[in-house]
Amino acid sequence: MSSFVPIVCNQAITVLLGVLGVKLFSAFVPKATYGHYALFLTLTQVGVMVTHSGIVNHAMRYWQRERSQAAAYTRFLWKASWRGLADLAPLLILIALAVALNEREFAWLWIVPWLVLGNIAMAITATATGALNADRKLWGVFVVSVVSNAARILIPIGLALSAGMTFFMLGTGFALHGVLVLGGLAVMFRWALAGQASSLRVDRASSPRPASGRMPPEPAGRKPAPHSQTGSQGRWEQELREYGRPFVWLGIGAWFLQCADRWVVKIFFGEEEAGLFAFASNIGAIVPTFVVGGVMQKIFPQVFRQADHAQTRREWEQIAGRCDQATGLFLLLTILGLVMLQALGPYLLGWLIAEQYAPALDVLLPAGFAMVTSQINQFYYLLLQGQHNSAGMVKVMLVVSGLKTLGSVASAAISWPAFLLWLMISTVLGGWIGRTMIRSMALRAGAEHG
Repeated sequence: MSSFVPIVCNQAITVLLGVLGVKLFSAFVPKATYGHYALFLTLTQVGVMVTHSGIVNHAMRYWQRERSQAAAYTRFLWKASWRGLADLAPLLILIALAVALNEREFAWLWIVPWLVLGNIAMAITATATGALNADRKLWGVFVVSVVSNAARILIPIGLALSAGMTFFMLGTGFALHGVLVLGGLAVMFRWALAGQASSLRVDRASSPRPASGRMPPEPAGRKPAPHSQTGSQGRWEQELREYGRPFVWLGIGAWFLQCADRWVVKIFFGEEEAGLFAFASNIGAIVPTFVVGGVMQKIFPQVFRQADHAQTRREWEQIAGRCDQATGLFLLLTILGLVMLQALGPYLLGWLIAEQYAPALDVLLPAGFAMVTSQINQFYYLLLQGQHNSAGMVKVMLVVSGLKTLGSVASAAISWPAFLLWLMISTVLGGWIGRTMIRSMALRAGAEHG
């Protein structure tokens, strides 16, 4: 129950902020401008999903192991995130240049600094949230999530209303949100950045106990000597290269799953249609984001703890069964939520959704299912993460995302209805392919290990 309350509060506030964003953006942002801004937002995910994905996942996977030296580990993550700009900035410049030349819209070049700042803020926020969640500091996750989501909605729209409702002003507001969030995280983790002792460390007496009631033995090096931090730094760097490198490819696949459809709509059907589709996607994403966030906060530390001790195929089958249960719960709640949302759509016009965005309601269900496709295998990936099988995750992600994107392009080339139908079909197909591949790899590895 102690973990249930902050998780529910976090998800409830996330939904309320999402509803507020729907209200404000539909009321004040023209469809074409929103289409432009929506494409910009897809590029703000490059850091989290690609260049910094290894750092984010390293924090999620190894925070529990490094709690005894959390301050040093936090400083390592902070510095590694900023060093990642060496890869992030050139990549964003190349992408913006390509888009600017193709669209003949050079605002993409002027906004590159804001794009870089927004990306690094999103990446560091994801890393901090992963560490807090792994340490079961769920109220900390709540604070970071609320501040980040509120700032991401209110600052861009507020700046655009005061200085001009343009793509550039919205992008500038997004960058300012990044400055605010980075400052807040620096304050929250000041104990670590200043080299103090860990304030996140959970005392042995207050740590969650396993079902047996006995505490596991202390890991070696619980209180490392000062000189051991140098060795830890080298180990973290090596792990980040070996464990984190495959997450770059994983992130590329994830980006295509989550973001490519918006670019496909822009290319085949125009900027206004892209705005309507992005608006529908944002509404549809509220339900799966709410559900997956809550279920993931509850399950992933437990899966990793079980994976650290699993030795036989039977034990891995039990973990896989837990992932099946989580995925089933996610699908059940998400589909019910999307159907209810579609049914309520007409009643939302006027008081919540402005009339100019009324056509977006016609594509709400397919757009929502597209967001489900991007998240449907999240719980199964925990199996492969538990086995340190990043290469397996990459294989699954590239197969699913490649199939999804090629299908989107082919169906969009046929017609708008064909594209919407494909979005529904791809959810079933992507989930089946992902589950089949992941269970096969994980259970085979578990049998060999046992």
